[in-house]
Amino acid sequence: MQSHSRHVLLLLAVSACTPDEGVTTDASTGTTGETTSTSTSTGEDTTTTTTDAPTTGEPGTTTTTSTTGEAGYCWGFDVDAPAPFLALYDYQHAELADGVTLPLECGGQGSWMFGLYPEFGGYEPTGDSVVFDLTVDVDGYNINPAGHFFSGEVYYYVGCDDVLGGVLGVVPIIPPDELPDPAVLDGLTAKVHVELDAGGQLVSFDATMPLSAPPELTEDGCMFL
Repeated sequence: MQSHSRHVLLLLAVSACTPDEGVTTDASTGTTGETTSTSTSTGEDTTTTTTDAPTTGEPGTTTTTSTTGEAGYCWGFDVDAPAPFLALYDYQHAELADGVTLPLECGGQGSWMFGLYPEFGGYEPTGDSVVFDLTVDVDGYNINPAGHFFSGEVYYYVGCDDVLGGVLGVVPIIPPDELPDPAVLDGLTAKVHVELDAGGQLVSFDATMPLSAPPELTEDGCMFL
């Protein structure tokens, strides 16, 4: 009789742990998502949680990407412009063109320069730098090895990361080393030609501009900052 009582107690324990028919349960996932509630045939509510897989953007062509996966660009570059374009400004953000004075300034690396500050874009660059091709002529001072006042390729950084060294955001026209004092250029005229390969389309800038290099600016020299 005592053994029969033990079997009855075990059966009651099993029955108490068995869920009622028609009631469903969900395992906890530990994630958040959309929650919906439904009613079972027993009148009890059950909760079902659904989650969406996280999405990630494709990496951009530069070291800086946005949360949407688009590449980030700085220093005057506008990748979303409707067509390739190039505009140049001086350090006071006056737009350069024929007849506009181009001022001398002391560059961040301690060299005199006539700075060209570009705003450009309308295409996807192949890296975090682009190349400007410059030719500048000043009558009487076309004394560099190529027979110009200044000429050559200038690499220009369009990324948004911090970079050690160099001067960012400017395309410099540097006077020839043989020039003893840039003040001799004050009032002279420079013919400036700039080219840029904008994703297979050539964009250019051409202007004849008077130079400003007053002696009161140059007399103290240009020091490394």
